[in-house]
Amino acid sequence: MKKNLLFITAISVSVALASCAGGGETASEETTAAPEEAAAVETITWNVDPATSNIRWEGGTAGAQVYSHFGNIAVQEGVVMTEAGNLVNGKFAIDMTTIAPKDENYSEELPASDLVGHLASDDFFSIETYPTATFVVKSAEGNTVTGDLTIKGKTNEETINVESMNISEDGMTAAGTLVFDRQKYDVAWAHYLKDVVLSDDITLNITLSAKKG
Repeated sequence: MKKNLLFITAISVSVALASCAGGGETASEETTAAPEEAAAVETITWNVDPATSNIRWEGGTAGAQVYSHFGNIAVQEGVVMTEAGNLVNGKFAIDMTTIAPKDENYSEELPASDLVGHLASDDFFSIETYPTATFVVKSAEGNTVTGDLTIKGKTNEETINVESMNISEDGMTAAGTLVFDRQKYDVAWAHYLKDVVLSDDITLNITLSAKKG
């Protein structure tokens, strides 16, 4: 009986030791590596170069006489911000005093200077009072940039369709088109000929060239 008791006791101790060993493994905490922090995205600021930037404007008519006027207007200043090659913010100013027609719909009796004077008047852009127009970026998604366009003291949300954007160590260039309704900016002149209708849409083909700030 004594031998049996000793045998049973030995087995019990062995089981207890085995249980303790197993329990130690279960209780041990697994070591997990801390997740790596996401690398910060660099925001690059680009200063617009007015000398190599430009805006081409165009407006036309319909009805009995169909023609269009187009020309250039200077970018006064601006700044653009990009992240990972994508535009995220920015603004630029347009010098309204630099409107220069480039089409050929003129004559000695009706020179291009007459159009410039008319566009500068209160019939159109009241340039003496409002010599600058601005566009301020609010958001950008894909090829669409949404922002506030201010002309003649009136501000409305407009979109620019970006056709191209190139970034290199030497600089950044971007080109896009903005079409706005002149009536929203109190540019409401109607043609004096009843059968000639002046289009409400004015197209701006914007080309910006910039260097790192």
